[in-house]
Amino acid sequence: MVSKRQQIARKRYKEAHPELFPPPPPPDPNKKKKKKSNFNRKSSDSTNPNKVRKSSGKKHPLRVTGMKPGESCYICKAPDHIAKNCPKKSEWERNKICLSCRQRGHSLKNCPNQNEESTDRKLCYNCGEMGHSLAHCTQPLQDGGTKYANCFICNETGHLSKDCPKNTRGIYPKGGSCKICGGVTHLARDCPTKHISINNEAGTAGQSFYVRPNRITKLSGDDLEDDFVPVVPLAGKDEDVKIKKKQGTKVANSASGMAIDDECKLKFLELKAKRNYRFITFMILDYQVVVDKLGGPDESYDVFMSSLPSDECRYAVFDFDFTTNENCQKSKIFFIAWSPETAVVRMKMVYASSKDRFKRELDGIQYELQATDASEMSFDIIKSRAN
Repeated sequence: MVSKRQQIARKRYKEAHPELFPPPPPPDPNKKKKKKSNFNRKSSDSTNPNKVRKSSGKKHPLRVTGMKPGESCYICKAPDHIAKNCPKKSEWERNKICLSCRQRGHSLKNCPNQNEESTDRKLCYNCGEMGHSLAHCTQPLQDGGTKYANCFICNETGHLSKDCPKNTRGIYPKGGSCKICGGVTHLARDCPTKHISINNEAGTAGQSFYVRPNRITKLSGDDLEDDFVPVVPLAGKDEDVKIKKKQGTKVANSASGMAIDDECKLKFLELKAKRNYRFITFMILDYQVVVDKLGGPDESYDVFMSSLPSDECRYAVFDFDFTTNENCQKSKIFFIAWSPETAVVRMKMVYASSKDRFKRELDGIQYELQATDASEMSFDIIKSRAN
């Protein structure tokens, strides 16, 4: 494309050098001119509304407006109309479940129990204020961020439906479970039993592996668990080989994590939501954390102290009720890591390395204590931490 500046430059060059640009030859008088056609095209009358216009392109005989080729109505699966014009649409809408009142027959948009104000404003499950959601709450989380949440299964506040003790299906509302361990409180990708300790003859004992279908992928290695150290005989040497064994309990590799039984989470949810127990103690047994003892709601703190063994480690959860200076009744949940000095050193290491991961599974812990003696977790210390 020639710019205006180039056109001006050419014009000035022609004026400065006229000899380089001779004038064009005159037209030939003997040359015949082309005759104009006598056919006059009629102009289209756009003002006539009764006139039928023909479309320029051909319409596909099976094409339906609003539907792509190969699609069909998702209500009745008919290929000749879309779901908006389906004759069975009213029957299909009767089976809808409202997300507000949980009743069949209408959707959330047409719920009769929901006014316009509640539709526009959001309730924060953490602080209980209107106008923002839990994701945009600026205050610190209390009780796992579900203090003001309403469970639609038991109609009580303080937890969501996935954490409800009455919800036997967990996070699988249509049925199902974890493909690895069969639990209902987590997905297969978050399953704690994916990491297991395998002592392979060709590898080093105590290494952590992740078992997948038809293959084993090595994740990490650690020399913490060296209970069985194989000594491979060399060629030409004496074949009398002894396997060195160390004294102590055989436990899983602490670096790979410990499996957690689903009953631990369910019992903790009953303590947090229903207050069915005063305390729960947990122990590590057969490579996983299981429930050890359950204390009734009327049990005292002395009974809880006596339930902890003097020579073994334990995890414990205690529900402490107290009255504030303003005469308000409150409750706080304590997580206690009990590790007495007389316990086995290896078990102390295993309990210490698995503590943080197990505590994350118990959503709703407010205070944590680590005790090696009864004086470090006395009732006065619990009371002072709560106040």
